[in-house]
Amino acid sequence: MRMSMRSPTSWSAALTTAVMTAAVAVAGCGGGAGSVMVDAGGDAAIYPPLTDLARDVVDTTLAVDLAARTARATITLAPSTSTGVSFEIGDLAIGAVRLGDQPLQYVATGVIGERLDIGVPPSTEPLVITIDYGWRYHNASNGVAMAGYTLTWPYHCGNVFPCRSDPSDGTTFHLAVIGAASGMAIYPPEILGEAPSYMAAWIVGDFVRLELGTTTAGTQVSVWHRATEAAAAAAGGAHLRVAFDWLEQRLGPYRFGTEVGTVSANWGGGAYGGMEHHPYWHVAAGALSDVSVNVHEAAHGWFGNGIRIRCWEDFVLSEGTVEFLMWRILDEVATPAVADPVWARLTTEVNAMRNGQGNGVAWPQSCGQVDILDDGLFSRVPYVKGAFFYRAVEQRVGRPMLDAALRTFYSRHAGQAAGMSDMLDVIEEVTGFDPTTCAQAWLVATTVPAAGACP
Repeated sequence: MRMSMRSPTSWSAALTTAVMTAAVAVAGCGGGAGSVMVDAGGDAAIYPPLTDLARDVVDTTLAVDLAARTARATITLAPSTSTGVSFEIGDLAIGAVRLGDQPLQYVATGVIGERLDIGVPPSTEPLVITIDYGWRYHNASNGVAMAGYTLTWPYHCGNVFPCRSDPSDGTTFHLAVIGAASGMAIYPPEILGEAPSYMAAWIVGDFVRLELGTTTAGTQVSVWHRATEAAAAAAGGAHLRVAFDWLEQRLGPYRFGTEVGTVSANWGGGAYGGMEHHPYWHVAAGALSDVSVNVHEAAHGWFGNGIRIRCWEDFVLSEGTVEFLMWRILDEVATPAVADPVWARLTTEVNAMRNGQGNGVAWPQSCGQVDILDDGLFSRVPYVKGAFFYRAVEQRVGRPMLDAALRTFYSRHAGQAAGMSDMLDVIEEVTGFDPTTCAQAWLVATTVPAAGACP
């Protein structure tokens, strides 16, 4: 994310059938208020609802009907001795919870942000449960918007499907979306690498596809835009294929498919920036022509998505790293006329912070104690100070050595959650330079040090 696909023919018959079944199951249910407890018969239903947010989720399969505003989530749980599993459900209206054809006991609290607690039998094999539900529109960047897109970062996935919004949590996904009134729904039918909850996204519109070519590894890169945005798409995507190729070649294999690209998002309200819904990341229509935004979102396939962050306090590991890579890549693959203004903008921002305008801590020294929105960490500070930290390290150890450290970090932690402290360890291991003092100055302190190499 940077501040300020598939066609419908991809659906499998099974998922489409599931959507229609779910539509019947929850049609007409209001939900959303108070608490509902369901007690049903059958062998599986002897287990009462139990809170267990630690039960491992292996896969989440979503079948969504946009016209009926209903869905079915088919969730595969890892083997466990636990007799419960819990999800965030926002204001979803739960219609039925089953294990096979047997209803399960559950408690669904309709207050926004509350849980769905389910009783399940212990199992030495993966357990597959289905949840039928209805959903509502949310137009405040917190769910399914009436304009045709989903936006759930950082913790609003429960308004779209039963989920876990903890940034360290990862699962594979399968999606099917039907019922769009017009246009096409662009989304990944499957995300086979473990991904954070906000990556499960779709967007509907009358899109035209601009194909940018394939990378050395065979990944097809495109931009999806509206007919009036052809020039903006061409400008913003001018270096996207070669940037993606750089990421694959320098950092390591991409984890989320062989077809990727930017999709123009009509977020409205002067919105600028993007959201890392890989493999089809969304970029605000007003930012579509911005090369740096497109490259920034692409780089999240490695940091933020390919490697999840351990807790919100490690936000800089995602955004600071990607903000540096945005410039680092363009500095190599594009002309100075493209790359230099990118660093100049960051310099303007860091100078403003140095003068007391919007400065703060980029890396709080805790884990699980910070609310990414309410505690002010979601600002330009982790982006800008993070980028300058990496630039200072690069100037100290040299570009090839920092590249090697980033590649080592990715190879070691891809598909997992990691923290900024892990990055410091890898930098020291690979380069022989201990970046702790540099990180204290750039990331931990509230002040902004003089620009230059790490001491």
